[in-house]
Amino acid sequence: MNAALPIAVEPAVAQLRALANPARLGILLTLLAGERSVAALEAALGLRQPNLSQHLGELREAGLVVARREARAVIYALADDAARRLAASLVQGFGGAAVPPPGPVAAFATAGGSA
Repeated sequence: MNAALPIAVEPAVAQLRALANPARLGILLTLLAGERSVAALEAALGLRQPNLSQHLGELREAGLVVARREARAVIYALADDAARRLAASLVQGFGGAAVPPPGPVAAFATAGGSA
């Protein structure tokens, strides 16, 4: 790749490819509001659990979300501030309202939560 490019293109392509699906984009945008359990994501997005889990796995692999276990529930959050900025940029770029700064989500994501 061209060294003059302002970003690493391959990781950007991988993340954008992961978001080129309505369900995965919906998951990312839902997590902008804060961490959610798989059950809460299932209810909010109308996705069945096996399908939702597959999409969450692809988002984890792309480095966009992280998971942690809390008792019997798996809780998802945006992976880091870069994932939050990407999601917020998409919202604003497509005419949505400005996204407020992160709350406890950023603390969870940087605490090393993983699946």
